Amino acid sequence: MRTPDIHISYEPPLHGWLTMTILVNEEIVKIDASDVPNNPVEDLLAALDLAATGVPSSVWWHLEPDGYFMYFTPHGKDVQFKLVFATESEPARGREVVEARGNAVQVLLPFWRFVREFQSRDFQEPHWPSTDYKRILVVKDNIRLA
Repeated sequence: MRTPDIHISYEPPLHGWLTMTILVNEEIVKIDASDVPNNPVEDLLAALDLAATGVPSSVWWHLEPDGYFMYFTPHGKDVQFKLVFATESEPARGREVVEARGNAVQVLLPFWRFVREFQSRDFQEPHWPSTDYKRILVVKDNIRLA
């Protein structure tokens, strides 16, 4: 099995829209997500926390009206990451865009680093809503222990 190569970059959010680029191996996906009705950055941190402790999790990135869903599914010491594009943000209408599998550090830590870097920029309204980062260091520890 190939070791996953995952990188996330983004442009500063503007008026509630966040443009990010996800590179998984050679696949590049650009997402332009809204902060309505959810804060996907905060949801991502929660999903990483769950996945690092062995619980399947997901994050909805709303494109208004379509959406992307990130799925993190633990399998023993491995975590499977799937990115699914869903018309009208309906998971049942989704199609897989990219998938990777590796240990928690290989799969979850790149997403954690994205959240940590995003936190360091301290974006404010009207560009991005307040985000609860209180568990960010615990999540990192959980990823390293998984």
